[in-house]
Amino acid sequence: MSLGNTLQIAVSGLQTAQRALQVTANNLANATSPGYSRKLHTQEALVLDGQGRGARALAEQRVVDAFLTAELRARDGQLGRSATVQEFADRAQSLLFGVPGDERSGLLGPLNELARALESLANDPDQPGLRAAVVGAADAFARAVRRGAEAIQALRQEADRRIGALVERINADLATLREIDRTIRERGETPELADQRDRTLRELARKLDISTYRRDDGQLGVLLRGGQGLFEGRPRVLVYDPAPVVDAGTIFGPISLYAASDIDPATGKPLAGAQGEVVVTGGLRAELPPELRTGTPADEALIVRSPLRSGELQGLLEVRDRLLPELADQLDELARIAAFAVNAAHNGAVAWPPLSTLVGTRSEDGTFDAATRSGTAWLAVVDRATGTVAHTIAIDVTADFATLVADLDTALTGYGNATVDAQGRLALSLSSGFGLALSEGDSAIIVTDALGHSWAYGFSHYFGLNDLFVSEAGRPSLLSVHQTLRSDPARLATAKLDVVPGPPPSAVLGGPGDPRGVQALAAAFQREIDTVPRGRLSTVRATLGGYAADLVATHAATTRDAERAVETDRALVSELETRWSAVSGVNADEELSRLVLYQQAYTVAARIVQITDRLFDELLAIAR
Repeated sequence: MSLGNTLQIAVSGLQTAQRALQVTANNLANATSPGYSRKLHTQEALVLDGQGRGARALAEQRVVDAFLTAELRARDGQLGRSATVQEFADRAQSLLFGVPGDERSGLLGPLNELARALESLANDPDQPGLRAAVVGAADAFARAVRRGAEAIQALRQEADRRIGALVERINADLATLREIDRTIRERGETPELADQRDRTLRELARKLDISTYRRDDGQLGVLLRGGQGLFEGRPRVLVYDPAPVVDAGTIFGPISLYAASDIDPATGKPLAGAQGEVVVTGGLRAELPPELRTGTPADEALIVRSPLRSGELQGLLEVRDRLLPELADQLDELARIAAFAVNAAHNGAVAWPPLSTLVGTRSEDGTFDAATRSGTAWLAVVDRATGTVAHTIAIDVTADFATLVADLDTALTGYGNATVDAQGRLALSLSSGFGLALSEGDSAIIVTDALGHSWAYGFSHYFGLNDLFVSEAGRPSLLSVHQTLRSDPARLATAKLDVVPGPPPSAVLGGPGDPRGVQALAAAFQREIDTVPRGRLSTVRATLGGYAADLVATHAATTRDAERAVETDRALVSELETRWSAVSGVNADEELSRLVLYQQAYTVAARIVQITDRLFDELLAIAR
């Protein structure tokens, strides 16, 4: 072998060892870098005409397990979803149900305080301070319900805005993938680019339910779970416009997929006439409650449907369209049974001294005439100074609404009148010096609502002539104490009207010390009321306090389930990361051992070069 060949072999050894040292040093430098996969140096011997001609370094290889990498991405997506659900479930629990140990926070504290205030007033019903305490406690409970309803919608709005921000981040990840794909096409795939792509895909998988495949051209393709091509060579972007205001009736827009060329770069909106693929449909919520179902194709337009099963985006959709709306439904149900039970008791009692004017809270829309009606209620005209009943009137609730009002107006001739105001509410008014006292008697007005409740009202309760709680039409959880009671707690009904049907009928009104009205209010907390299933709360018959406790317990169970899901998903991700690291991670001890080996190979090759150089010098010296 000539000295020239020897030198060539030695130089190739130097170059190969140098490349091996670079790969090993790079592994050590990135040992703690997230998503970095270990690079493996490989080399081969050069042979020409059966004779060795040195060595050469081959392209470095990534040490990865494709299955582990794909599974880690999938579990990251599950963790992204469960962590998002857990975050909002926990926040809803804090906002609605207060701090553990603080009896005045949340819903149960104010409800229990109202029950205690009623018990105190029942023992001493003519104390103005105790009446004010009852009204204040009732107002605190109503405010707690109202705050809870507002907090739920505020959380839904935050979730919706986060969906908008998340879509922008997803588009940024897609832009990064496009840039990596372009570089690979131009320069070829390198381990560093493959690592960068895997890191970006993992970030994307945390946000969105995706799968990957190899395209016909050998490049990577990304699909959504629904089958739409998210990344298939040509640029695509997701588009979503968050709702400006979120309440129980907000219709959310769809999340759609467009070609990047269909997006106006100035506004970020699709160009006129551009057609996108709907990924998540727009609508009201994920499942319609009974009161919103019509049984027609129009229902479909109100249902938000998502093919996704994992990722932060799916978690936000579940929070916005299922978890929080169902919690709002349960709060509405609590408000309904609270108003029904308390108002039934308050309408069956009379303030002392009795009031000269009563105006209902219900705007009559034909429901009365369509309801099932039976029995008789009683109305007494009472001298406010002495408490003596001057006139007793039987009210036949089987008459239609117009007849009932006309008959009442006729019966009150000489004392006052009965009218229907501009809002369609029944109004009773007496001349000064007289007050109105009502007894429900055996009157029964049964109304079945869109949810399936069958509410059995008395006459006064149906028209809301002496309601304690009122709420906005169609929004039962926006609860408040009747304005007249908030301004004058003396209007709280504490007495009862006793009626002897006769004929002729006669009546006696309990005096200022009559506790029966307050006792009825206190007993309202123990009245069992038929409820309808709402979300995970399937109670069908419950007391007010029992339903409130069930609501708290059910959401606490939901929060615990969400926490367990996060713990499970986090543990799985951690285990997969450990396994991935065992395969693809850098072991510093092993790399240092290789570093020593490659340093020795480099030293040997350098020594051969040195010896060959000396031999060349000696040959030149001989030649001279």
